[in-house]
Parts: sequence; structure tokens; C-alpha cells
Amino acid sequence: MAKKKSTKKRRKRRSADEIIDDLQEEIRRVRARQRARELKSSPAHKTSLAALKAIDKALEVAAEEGETALRHALADGRKALGSYLAKRGLELPKANLPKGPRPKDSDE
Repeated sequence: MAKKKSTKKRRKRRSADEIIDDLQEEIRRVRARQRARELKSSPAHKTSLAALKAIDKALEVAAEEGETALRHALADGRKALGSYLAKRGLELPKANLPKGPRPKDSDE
């Protein structure tokens, strides 16, 4: 009886270098999570993360009320605080920042 040709693809075995690279990447991710955990335990960083979340809530409420000037002012504050926290290694919640041009001030 003739052997049938197998259409299965053979599994490619990873080399030792590829396995080492993958494990080193995993070590980097674990260390980053550890640094973020340490920052979250700091009272100052914990409070600043809470402030960032409060800004996000205020952005949502201002969007519901149609306050575009307030949304832009809140977005400016969130960008500064968010960039600092991101540089420190914290993952930030996604924000719903305003799009489009800033409204002109009627006070001036």
C-alpha cells in the first residue's frame, strides 16, 4: 500500500536563541508590572491616579452638557498628568478627549 501524502504543515521548532529572546521579553513585562505595582502603592501616585480618573468623569459630564470649553480645559490638565504617569510606567485608562478646534473665548 502506498503512503498518503500528508497535507499537515510540520511544526517549526524554535531555536535556543528564540526561546531566550521570548523569555527575556517576558522578564521585561514582569518587571514593568512590578514597578507599576510599587507606584500604585505610593500614596502620592495613588492619589494622582484617582485625580486622573476624576478628570475623566468630569470630561464625560462636560460632554453630556455640551461644555466644550470646559472639556478642553480638563483635557489640558489630563494630558500633563497622564504623560507624567505614563513615563513612570503606569497604564492609564483610555480617555475620551475632545476633538476639533477649541471654542473661541467670548470674554476677550
